[in-house]
Amino acid sequence: MEESAWTSPEIGLVQPVPPPRAGFWRRALALLLDYVFLILVLGVAAVLVRLAWGDAARASRVIDASLRAFGWFFPLLYATLFHWLWGQTMGKMLVGARVVTIDGAPLSFRRALGRTFAWVLAALPLGVGLALAALPDKRGLHDRLASTRVERV
Repeated sequence: MEESAWTSPEIGLVQPVPPPRAGFWRRALALLLDYVFLILVLGVAAVLVRLAWGDAARASRVIDASLRAFGWFFPLLYATLFHWLWGQTMGKMLVGARVVTIDGAPLSFRRALGRTFAWVLAALPLGVGLALAALPDKRGLHDRLASTRVERV
């Protein structure tokens, strides 16, 4: 075969190596730390409500319902906003992990919200969807549904 002026040796493109993925135990520790953080925040909120309203806080169904609603929605808001704004919750910050899209980009608000609701689905059947993070690709059901991955930082 004859070489012309238009042919040249192939140029090897160097693809950057993505950071290693965060494993199951790192993610489990981050979840435990997030749980402790959320319990502290919810406990402080309950104490502040009781300090502000005294015994009326225990008798009021409205205050009780408000505290219960806060207890349900604050963790969802926390996970969504932290993953959207920083890619990490407090627990992930402490263990050195962050959530990114499959191609390594930060999460949009919609993807962070979708991942949060997918996490709830993954946790429902006795955490089996979360346990998928122990498989070789280290992605839980919620990561698969949201097209995300958790990497070490």
